[in-house]
Amino acid sequence: MIGDLFFSIISVLVLFYFAQKANYLELRFYLFGGSLLGLLIYLRFISNYVKWLINKILSMIVFAFSSLFCALASLVAGAGSLLTYMMSFPYGILRWMALLFFRMGEAVRKNTLSKLRIRIGKTPRE
Repeated sequence: MIGDLFFSIISVLVLFYFAQKANYLELRFYLFGGSLLGLLIYLRFISNYVKWLINKILSMIVFAFSSLFCALASLVAGAGSLLTYMMSFPYGILRWMALLFFRMGEAVRKNTLSKLRIRIGKTPRE
């Protein structure tokens, strides 16, 4: 339906342009007759070839867009893999340092708690 509407609008604009150039928009019978004859010739002889050509063009456009989408998806996946590979070394160092600081904090906390237990004792003094 949209294709028919699009074709109708374009054909009316072309008809209007040529009618204006040929006879200053004087609407005569031969104008309508010629337009009708042209439409019948188009529908009888040329329509199937035009439909085939439009379908081929649209399938090529769809193929081009799908290929472009696949190429961009591969590019993004490759960039993600490269970034992951490049960041694995700094990430490993940061993990190691975080574990080191965590263990140092545990040791300091454990040492501090053991000193506090010794000072406080088990029974309070009076």
